[in-house]
Amino acid sequence: MRVTVSAPAKLNLSLDITDRRSDGYHTLKMVMQSVDLCDTVTIQTDDDTDDITVVCSRDDVPNGKDNIVSEAAKAVFEETGTENPGLLIKIKKEIPLSAGLAGGSADAAATIVGLNEIMDTRLSMDELCDIGLSVGADVPFCIMGGTVLAEGIGGILNPLPHLQPCFFVIAKNSDKTSTKEMYDKFDRLTKVAHPDTDEIVGAICAGDIEETAHLLCNVFEYVHGAEIDDIKKIMIDNDAMGASLSGSGPAVFGMFASLSAASRCANELKRICSDVYLCEPCKKGCEIDD
Repeated sequence: MRVTVSAPAKLNLSLDITDRRSDGYHTLKMVMQSVDLCDTVTIQTDDDTDDITVVCSRDDVPNGKDNIVSEAAKAVFEETGTENPGLLIKIKKEIPLSAGLAGGSADAAATIVGLNEIMDTRLSMDELCDIGLSVGADVPFCIMGGTVLAEGIGGILNPLPHLQPCFFVIAKNSDKTSTKEMYDKFDRLTKVAHPDTDEIVGAICAGDIEETAHLLCNVFEYVHGAEIDDIKKIMIDNDAMGASLSGSGPAVFGMFASLSAASRCANELKRICSDVYLCEPCKKGCEIDD
């Protein structure tokens, strides 16, 4: 059997670090949004082996057991009590690496969703998300998708009304960031202006896209350099309603009311950024392709 799953990237419309637990994990309060920049994960059973083979379209992404999708598959087998039938998992990457866009988490989420179909385990959304949380903090959201208020370490998800129509331009330079390093730098900060997450939730619920864009905020911006501000300025100068960092970065995104403004901004950013994407919000997370 074979299934192909679309795995959307995520943006953080708001990201606040609320506490640090005794185990070292940080608790968060954030608004997350799926966008139609997607990886594609194809899973097929392989009767000739009882192993998990992972093949990725990018050479700089780990294959085999070192890839997060292998961990996700094993988590499904463990939680459902099913046996590995032998798998070949192929990943076509479109989401840039180490950017704050949850590319690896999206692939893991797609694997969990795809195996639920292949193994006919008929897991509920809550059960799928519980498995996802055992793999990574962003995986539950990547399974659910849409527009979501996420709390805790990422496992407490409350769906919000879908965003009003808009466009996103995502820009990333060539540098990668370590999530752990970004958290360590944040912990050393002495002064941070925290976002009003409840206010942005209210704007989304009211369907006020301009106010939503105006309230974009991410505390990780305080640990990044001037380059983030430079990209944001270009976005605002090109009629973005608002701009912010996604995740721990370094990807920056702007929200636009019109496609023409978003396209103009994307073309300008291509002069200075290695990766630029124009996309729209998605209403769902990982989906099995027809």
